[in-house]
Amino acid sequence: MHIGQKRVYTAAGLFIESKLYSRYDGAMKNQSKQAETQFAQLAKPYLQHPEVQQMASYIQHGTISTLDHVTRVAYTAFTWANSIGVDVDKQDLVAGALLHDFYLYDWHDRSTSMPHHATMHPIYAAQNAARVFDVNDHVLQIIRSHMWPLPLTRLPQSREAWLVSVADKYCSLYETILCRREKRRKVSYDL
Repeated sequence: MHIGQKRVYTAAGLFIESKLYSRYDGAMKNQSKQAETQFAQLAKPYLQHPEVQQMASYIQHGTISTLDHVTRVAYTAFTWANSIGVDVDKQDLVAGALLHDFYLYDWHDRSTSMPHHATMHPIYAAQNAARVFDVNDHVLQIIRSHMWPLPLTRLPQSREAWLVSVADKYCSLYETILCRREKRRKVSYDL
């Protein structure tokens, strides 16, 4: 990096070097606000649903609720798609990400959890998503394949599915390692 340049970190954790930092920064803030508004509009029908709200009562990783986790995954996948400029169906991307762990049980409690949680919860989540939201086949495929390579046979078949699968792993690692000692945090977006 040269003198006079500043490093700017994007939502995807990548950096861009620019001599015109102030102009870039202003443009990014405007794009970021537009992206947040678009994300909130796409997420709102799911996040406001009472059955989705039930995910707030289950712990996903460390002290992070399942609702906070799926919201973080959805926002991460959404911002990555915007950052790299990949052509995706943003409605399906957000729906698949928000519903990828829509299994509605405490997987830590053996008396109430379903068997083979790691490999089967995507199937339970897809069943719930179809029952509650009547989502399309593309969204169901995003949900079913998010745990790939568990199992190897459920390979993500679209850019949206790959983004959700990788964002899930990224967020899970972040939540498990970096958030473990924090008190339960709420991820909130203006809806």
